[in-house]
Amino acid sequence: MNRINHILVVVDPSVRGRQAAVDKAAILARSFDTSVELLVCDIESARDDHKFALHAHKTHPSNTQLLELLDGLAAPMRAQGLGVTVRVIYGETLHDSLLDYVRGSNADVVIKGTHHHAFARRTFLRNTDWHLANGCPVPLLLTQGRKWGEHPVVMAAVDRARENAAALDRRILNCAALLAEHLTGDLHVIHMYIPAALAAAVASGTLGTTGESAEGLQVENTFRYCQMEHLATVYGVRSERLHVEMGTPDERLIDSVMKYRTDVMVMGASSHGSLHRMLVGSTMSTVLETLPCDVLVVRPDDPTKSAITSSMPT
Repeated sequence: MNRINHILVVVDPSVRGRQAAVDKAAILARSFDTSVELLVCDIESARDDHKFALHAHKTHPSNTQLLELLDGLAAPMRAQGLGVTVRVIYGETLHDSLLDYVRGSNADVVIKGTHHHAFARRTFLRNTDWHLANGCPVPLLLTQGRKWGEHPVVMAAVDRARENAAALDRRILNCAALLAEHLTGDLHVIHMYIPAALAAAVASGTLGTTGESAEGLQVENTFRYCQMEHLATVYGVRSERLHVEMGTPDERLIDSVMKYRTDVMVMGASSHGSLHRMLVGSTMSTVLETLPCDVLVVRPDDPTKSAITSSMPT
């Protein structure tokens, strides 16, 4: 079995004290017995993310101060025998600088703290998290302050209905299964869909007037559940942890997080044509803003160097 060999953590230099991204990296490093790199990107302009913005009345931290910050965060992990390195890089744009660095690194997974943005920012602009989610060449864990349970619930959100989503589904399930295994957690699988029978009934104006619509919904739900059951069985997912839901991703994902006390939601970011990318980007922005749990984002074209996407059955 392949494994995670190196974890890259993006540290927020504006935060003093413990950071969720570092805490989660420590948990994963112990579980996988792997190395950690703590990274600060010192940008000349912090337009992309207000969390990294430095107020005018504050003194810009020096390289020495940034390294002292990183060493302070690394100290507890080093005391536990974990290998931790620290680095400061420089650039004009946060997301471009981070993506360039990740592409040249040996990271198998990137961890970054996330936070909510103003409605105007997530509607009209593209924040750093969105850029990383749609461009990071290895799995990206966007983490919040909430602690994981003793046995974390890892939820894989898959879309088996579309033929061109099969490869991405396998990557999502690989990541989710690997995390659940090493964290001694519980693996769940969720599939959401808008019923074709419902769409047809709405288009024809017959919704609610005959029993055909209800029958069609039941047939489609059964078919999709059988599809997902076959897929989930390969990863050892029990029937009570397989969830097939009718509805939009943003609604159903939020409900599932609350209902099953999900700690990590594993989902995909696609990179197809411009229209598809725009739609996926809109869903991604909504999910990143609203999900009350950590999100592990996986891309369909992750390079083979990423151990986390190639360690389980396909």
